[in-house]
Amino acid sequence: MVKKIILLTAVLTASIFIQASAICAEEDELTQKKRALCEEGNSTACFQMGERYRIIEQDQKTALDFYIKACDAGYMTGCTNGGILLVVKGTPYSKEFKQARKMFIKSCEAGEDPSCFNLGSLYYKEGRQKKSLQYYLKACDMGNQMGCIKHKKLSR
Repeated sequence: MVKKIILLTAVLTASIFIQASAICAEEDELTQKKRALCEEGNSTACFQMGERYRIIEQDQKTALDFYIKACDAGYMTGCTNGGILLVVKGTPYSKEFKQARKMFIKSCEAGEDPSCFNLGSLYYKEGRQKKSLQYYLKACDMGNQMGCIKHKKLSR
């Protein structure tokens, strides 16, 4: 009886391993397809690759590369997410802040309220309160409640 249980356990384990390997192979194939689409200029594929590397792989550097490609190809949330990674990586007035600013401005002007809010925060970190207020208000006008709160707080 014990031999049957051990054999059954071994068979089930092997079956689970084979299924898991097949799923990983599918993901690899899907990842390869998305990577190829991104290289062809598909902004959505670039953004999805950025999300994969940021969330699943936890590889911020590679995620940033894909977000930049998504942003350059017109996917505004790629600009927002890429800008955030750059701000976390940089310091006020650094090259990372400068690049983040450009990405936030691009997507803020396209109507992405989180980018307007993040631009307000970036300017605030640089000690530029007047500019900060301008972008917090813009975010607020787009419906971003945190933008309204920050603008109200800094306007006192």
